[in-house]
Amino acid sequence: MKVKVCVGSNCTLMGSMNILDQIDGLKDIIREDPDSYNDEELEVEAIKCMEFCKKTDKNVAPVVVVDDETMYNATGQAVMEKIIKKIRI
Repeated sequence: MKVKVCVGSNCTLMGSMNILDQIDGLKDIIREDPDSYNDEELEVEAIKCMEFCKKTDKNVAPVVVVDDETMYNATGQAVMEKIIKKIRI
């Protein structure tokens, strides 16, 4: 599973760094209890800017892409739920 987190200025101001920290914590949990999760590797990438804010006048930050699903106004809880739902056995 590939997770991309925008760390452009708008997204960083709206909490994308906290989301990255939470994903790192989730990776630790998965390592501690590998039997509860599938073998799919969790790849996390911090992207300098995905330019979603530039394409709209609406406030969409922070932006996270889980596999090919884009999450606007992402929260740590929503991102964690999405990831866990996809990798939990």
